[in-house]
Amino acid sequence: MEKWTRFAPTPSGHIHLGNALNFFLIWAWARREKMSIALRIDDIDRSRFRLEYLDDIFASLNWLQLDYHAGPISSADFLQNFSQNLRHEKYLSYAKELRDSGFAYYCKCSRKDIEERFGTASYQGSCREKGLRDGILRLNLESCRAMKYLQDDLFQDLMKEIGDLTLVGRDKRATYQLVSVIDDVQLGITHVMRGEDLLTSTHIQKLLAKILNLASFSNMTFCFHALVRSPDGAKLSKSGGAFALKNLYLKANHPAEFYLWASSILLKGIKCESAKQLADSLPENYFDNQLLQFV
Repeated sequence: MEKWTRFAPTPSGHIHLGNALNFFLIWAWARREKMSIALRIDDIDRSRFRLEYLDDIFASLNWLQLDYHAGPISSADFLQNFSQNLRHEKYLSYAKELRDSGFAYYCKCSRKDIEERFGTASYQGSCREKGLRDGILRLNLESCRAMKYLQDDLFQDLMKEIGDLTLVGRDKRATYQLVSVIDDVQLGITHVMRGEDLLTSTHIQKLLAKILNLASFSNMTFCFHALVRSPDGAKLSKSGGAFALKNLYLKANHPAEFYLWASSILLKGIKCESAKQLADSLPENYFDNQLLQFV
């Protein structure tokens, strides 16, 4: 069976050092395990999309010298042939399947309503039994538990952390969790590497795949890595103004400075100036752990 993994950036801000390190780890993992790589760009959130951020994804991968085997080769190619907007109706058909089978319901509550009522952004399902015919479409975690798709302990954890999450927003657009599952299945992805902050998302996506009988997703291999953090311990984020990779690629033709920094994160006492050199320097069993830690 051919093995596939993917880069899955979002054009919602400039690529930062944490994103770039994730790209490298995926590339090195694929190289080590003889996997092919697809480029899957998540542009479903149109409110944060900017063309300059899309251009930055291609510029970053090119400068980092990280190749891939399938997907768009430019911003124009992406917008014309790969944008998630082109699959809008497909996503909605899966959302309808969840609603028709009793695993999703309509809700009229706004984020402000939820925070005022529950004191948290975690939605506790106050519209589950109202039988509304329109609004935000939410996943019914209680139905998932009742139908044995979700164990009690994980149900409690998910309700506390996120509650009945949104599948389709007020704008009638499917949201990340559902879209990610469908796209990974369509691309034939078999292996996924992501930051440890996406552990909860992985539980949700596996749950959706199980309900929708998308066996290929349920059988995927997942690997997580620690997060790059700022000196104060906060995780790097685009919204938080993390140091953008473009600050490096605009001043240097070669990514040696990035890989010197990356090697200081991943290895002790070894300095590498290229993707190949760093990948070859990683211990043979480096990717055997389900959670990759940094030095």
